[in-house]
Amino acid sequence: QTFKIKVIKNTPHGSGLGGGSSNAANLLNFFNSKMKLKLNKKELVRLARQIGFDVPVNLERYNTLLTGKKNEMIRFKKKFGLNLLIVYPNLICSTKKIYQANKKIGLSRLPPISYIKDSKKLIHILKNENNDLEKTVIKIYPKVKKIIDSINSQKGCYFSRITGSGSACIGIFSNMKNAAYAKKLIKLKYPKYWSVVSKTI
Repeated sequence: QTFKIKVIKNTPHGSGLGGGSSNAANLLNFFNSKMKLKLNKKELVRLARQIGFDVPVNLERYNTLLTGKKNEMIRFKKKFGLNLLIVYPNLICSTKKIYQANKKIGLSRLPPISYIKDSKKLIHILKNENNDLEKTVIKIYPKVKKIIDSINSQKGCYFSRITGSGSACIGIFSNMKNAAYAKKLIKLKYPKYWSVVSKTI
């Protein structure tokens, strides 16, 4: 049996938003269902890891936190609806170069899941976490820091940082109105950069 697959990308290639990984995960789930492979969750995860590091995260459509421990993920059944602004500075970061230059990956200090009852608790936790790759990315690609600082300076922004190994930068906002206004201002400053407002599931 053969398939013709057409992928329509709604996120920029090389932005660090996990577009390729989510495409791969969706195809895995599709083939498992369409071809009646009857692969259980554990088998799907094993296959996903062979394709790419981020693919297992995308097998299920839940808000997910990575702890930093090998293959450990925390899934949330509840919806948080965080208000996001994402800005991509048209820069493809070399993931290989960034990981080679980054010597230390820390473990998250996450509280028990029962503590994370609503978006306020989650934002507080995320604000006090950090992306270990961010300093390395900024050192290699200095203009990324300008985007992070621009987002951070906007009204209603709780915090901003890179997504994954970059180069897209994300900001969490108090409401969609503030996020949309921040997008407008940043678009005036950086008219050629891709930007979008959105919500988490």
